[in-house]
Amino acid sequence: MQLHLNDPSPVTTNPFVRLTIQPRPWRTPMSNHVPGSLLFLFLLSACQAQQQEEANKYGQYLSEAHARGQFNGAALVFDGGKVVYQGAFGIRCIDPVDSLDVNSQFRLASVSKQFTAMAIMILKEQGKLRYDQDVRDFIPELPYEGITIRHLLHHVSGLPFYEKLMDETWKTDLPFDDPARYTNGNADVVKLFAEMKPPLDFTPGEKWQYSNAGYNLLGTIVARASGMSFADYTQEYIFDPAGMTHTVMYDFVIGPDPKMPDRAYGFQLGWNRTDRSPADSHYLNHGQGEDGVYSTVGDMLKWDRLLYTEKLVSKATLEEAFTPAVLNNGERTDYGFGWFIQRSPTGKRMVQHSGGWLSFSTYIYRGIEEDKCFVLLANNSSGQFWGIVEGMTNILYDRPHALPPLSIRDEMGREVAAKGAEAAIVQYRKWKAERAAEFSFEEQDLNVLGYNLLWNDRVDDAVRIFRLNAEEYPRSANVYDSYGDALLAKGDSDGALENFKKCYAMDGTLTATKEKIDAIEGPAPKAK
Repeated sequence: MQLHLNDPSPVTTNPFVRLTIQPRPWRTPMSNHVPGSLLFLFLLSACQAQQQEEANKYGQYLSEAHARGQFNGAALVFDGGKVVYQGAFGIRCIDPVDSLDVNSQFRLASVSKQFTAMAIMILKEQGKLRYDQDVRDFIPELPYEGITIRHLLHHVSGLPFYEKLMDETWKTDLPFDDPARYTNGNADVVKLFAEMKPPLDFTPGEKWQYSNAGYNLLGTIVARASGMSFADYTQEYIFDPAGMTHTVMYDFVIGPDPKMPDRAYGFQLGWNRTDRSPADSHYLNHGQGEDGVYSTVGDMLKWDRLLYTEKLVSKATLEEAFTPAVLNNGERTDYGFGWFIQRSPTGKRMVQHSGGWLSFSTYIYRGIEEDKCFVLLANNSSGQFWGIVEGMTNILYDRPHALPPLSIRDEMGREVAAKGAEAAIVQYRKWKAERAAEFSFEEQDLNVLGYNLLWNDRVDDAVRIFRLNAEEYPRSANVYDSYGDALLAKGDSDGALENFKKCYAMDGTLTATKEKIDAIEGPAPKAK
């Protein structure tokens, strides 16, 4: 663990050191007045103690979360006109192992969308586009009518999920992390829509549906409207004016990059919660607009502070970013331009956004009517990250807070590695009987652990974990499909068939399970 501050700035300076105290004359020994200098020292000491106590709340919370394997990342909290906490926990990369610090640059994932939206707002003020302009004015290759830039900003365009289409069609003979499968970025997304012409999921403006495709196209619009690359435009018109010296729209490079010495690399822990492996490479990594920005907690605070000014756009334009979309039927959503718009625990307006990609999980909270902000950036995301967000929010508002429950998948993985599946199941039942409130018992957790064991050639252990899952969740069709997979891997085709049939009888929409049944039984005889 490393803890240190970025370079000091006016917002982090202790206000007491700026005060000029005029000493008052000493009074007679009978006076009850405290000398001004002593009063100042007393107040200063009390203030510093209060600040330290406040910082300790966040530091202790995140330190305990890190010790439980629930947080590997950096955090910053701004409240009451100052930074009250900065810290980093865990490792920046695994080969070689190196520690994180508050200057580590994390992939922001979908937190990048707010910068894409800002680029569009700047272009609008420059007179280079209009929100209600048809996107085909800039991307004429698109086959869709009636989609505007505003539709893309608000996630109401109806565009289908481009990631699914890519997974099904783009160099499918290669793994996701093979460099030979990498796309050329946004250009290939435009090409996908232009050539495949997949139908819209709904009429533009009809409903809200989160869309990475929409923000990817916005990145292309920024480039074509400005005559600059998307990365160059955001650097010149956003990051440089904001003084965000550790922030960049990154052209992804696999492995170490001399241009990014502080880059945090995504990694994941194996089923045994000990083995580490990289989780940083994916063939869609070059997409920008919905993703692509790397930044630090300190730079994200600079961004927060800038959004209270008119340095980039006018307040009227910025207010549009914090105004929810209105659907065709008049209903309002909770999304503006790159921000979710909600209410803080005190009922004040706040905006926030999260991000998740591979092993990165990110979050920024802005209490814009209370001048509060916190940022969490992680490069080894766990299922407990969102519980950490909740805990940090509660601390910020001086409300009761708790660490997220322990993941039964993680704890069972450790037990299987140390003692085997049977002993782990005995421990599972003991935890459930005696410490249920401390754990998150979910069907999906056991399912993931089972497949991880299966993929690591621990077939017998996988069979036992899947059987436990079927015993724990007998009304779920999925548990029988998974149990069947393990039995088939073990060579028990009769047991596998029994479980596949049980699954399909419970849920006839699972066509993949039906295909497994047919593969074991052979094709049904043709009707005469």
